[in-house]
Amino acid sequence: MREYGDYIRETKWLLQNYAKMKAAVTNLTEEIDAQEMILRDESISSIQYGDDRISGGTRELTITEAAAARRIKSEEHITDMRIRRDEMERTIRAIDRAFESLDDADVELIQGRYMRGHSWTEIAETLNYTEKWVRDKGRKTLRDVALMLFGVIVKPAQLKLCL
Repeated sequence: MREYGDYIRETKWLLQNYAKMKAAVTNLTEEIDAQEMILRDESISSIQYGDDRISGGTRELTITEAAAARRIKSEEHITDMRIRRDEMERTIRAIDRAFESLDDADVELIQGRYMRGHSWTEIAETLNYTEKWVRDKGRKTLRDVALMLFGVIVKPAQLKLCL
């Protein structure tokens, strides 16, 4: 079972890497499109018996078999890229939905601290609040975002009871 702090750490990491994930999704989409175009343009010639010879066991695959093996490997690579892209897209959408459920000040706290890397002092000055209030509110909002992202049931008080 993961502990409460693990969800908080992962939430911070996801927020800090949000922009990188969006860029990675765009790059993966372009790479998938490029690989699919290569596959469309590349064809495997039909087997012509007698042309593909294996002489003395020096080669494992015929030319046609090697082309088919390359195609299968490319298709597997494309599938793997799609899985990674789709996973990141789901995470990005989950973060966006979490932000939609927060009020504007809470979104500004979280984005300022974890996405733009500002200090709590800088955020407090920008929003005209005390640094203590901003820290406390930021901590609570981060817990709320973690709850929305992971559906965390375990709260710190419950952890103490379980130990």
